[in-house]
Amino acid sequence: MNSSIFATCSCLLLAGLLASCAALPDRPTTPAELAAELEAGLTRAERRGFAGQLLVMHGQEILVKRGYGQIAPERQDALDETAVMPLASLTKPFTASAVLALAAEGRLGLDEPIGDFVTGLSEHWARVSIHHYLTHGAGLPAEIINRAWDGPVRFEPVEREVFIDRLNQFQPDHPPGQGFNYSNIGYNLLAVLIETVAETDWEDFLAGSLLNTAGVVDIGLLRPGWTTAQLVVGRDGRRASGHFFDQPLLDDGAGWHLRGAGDLLATPAGIASWWQSIQRETWLSQPWLELWLSPQVSEPGGGEYGFGWEFRESPLGPVVGHTGQEMDFTSVLAWYREMDLMVYINSANRRFRADGFLRE
Repeated sequence: MNSSIFATCSCLLLAGLLASCAALPDRPTTPAELAAELEAGLTRAERRGFAGQLLVMHGQEILVKRGYGQIAPERQDALDETAVMPLASLTKPFTASAVLALAAEGRLGLDEPIGDFVTGLSEHWARVSIHHYLTHGAGLPAEIINRAWDGPVRFEPVEREVFIDRLNQFQPDHPPGQGFNYSNIGYNLLAVLIETVAETDWEDFLAGSLLNTAGVVDIGLLRPGWTTAQLVVGRDGRRASGHFFDQPLLDDGAGWHLRGAGDLLATPAGIASWWQSIQRETWLSQPWLELWLSPQVSEPGGGEYGFGWEFRESPLGPVVGHTGQEMDFTSVLAWYREMDLMVYINSANRRFRADGFLRE
């Protein structure tokens, strides 16, 4: 090919590429643009069966707070911003906060063995530090499965003594701090720690020492007094699969396979008021607040984990957050620190994972 033909073809190819690029949507770069794109994306998903909630905040300012779909497949009631959905593993930052609040009061030390406070544990669990339980470094299993129970694994109404007895039947997968096993059981045990040290129910301590003090509303399990009409029903496609209170609970809260690891429910208003308290630095006192928002250990495959938070890099910069899954519900909270943008999405339909909507 002679040079003139090559030049002509190159120009045509470049023009075509530029035209193609011009047709592609620009990646949103401002909080308002990202909020608008997320809102539009969930609106499109709603037409395909998505039911859930979206909250987007820039600092303390609420950019979007709304719901999508119906509160239950068989009802016409809109799933709006007043509906109540489970946080699932987004409970873990609250549990970690409660442990740090006790540490701030001088009632425990993060490097102390948990057995200094919780009795009845086998030696191999008792000697592990609270820090290792907070950061999934204790060598615990992810779950304790009772094959005689025919309901959802984590909704078995297990009493505390039975939970401890079952835990003692397991051996650590690795020495403390020498591995990473994401474990709901570790956060169940932290709830035992909180109740033991605080001498009150885990949810009562959370409300009295953190939620109420920081002016946070609409987060909890039993204390908010949710009505059945408020509770979003999960669904697998078009099939309704029930809400949280369709499952068995103990008189004082969730059974011990769920407590502290995934038992809280919330409205978007609750998450917004919680996030505003974090921004105002009224959720935890310093230096505990910054410690809570700092990575502590490396996770396999990249990323880091802290005290109830996951830390990772994204095209939008560093992200602090967590995901959750319980029954057919999935949730995600992602804080893009460089933009100071927080996104919270909760999905009631197994077909739509909440974290799949994040624009990264």
